[in-house]
Amino acid sequence: MTDTTDARKKKISELKEKLAKQVAAAPKDAKKGSDPVARRLRKLLKREQRHLARSVSLNLEERLKFTQKRLDQTGKLLTDMTKGMKKVQGDPYVHSLRKRTKSLNKRLKKINRTIEKQKKKNPAPAAAPAAPPPAAT
Repeated sequence: MTDTTDARKKKISELKEKLAKQVAAAPKDAKKGSDPVARRLRKLLKREQRHLARSVSLNLEERLKFTQKRLDQTGKLLTDMTKGMKKVQGDPYVHSLRKRTKSLNKRLKKINRTIEKQKKKNPAPAAAPAAPPPAAT
């Protein structure tokens, strides 16, 4: 792993410890988002986790799984949004979700093509041939 990845992991663990201390020190009757220091720490933690996710490359199966999950979420959101609508074409939110669906489908196809190329290039080792059946006498 690179130095930046290790540094980010270390910073994330430090932020988690600070956040746990801050939440433990907060009074029990306070609302969850009322502490500005804890809120700032949560934002920093989320930012570092996002940067770490961007810096670590996933293998093809993980990318396929992640993209499929995002496509499913987008499809669910799109169906929920358009369920009772009469004029779907004029809604800009629906248009942007359809564009996202299209780009995710393109990405899925590209990943699947790459996986197929790898399978053709490196075929799985064939199983040992089965023993021939006994000759009938």
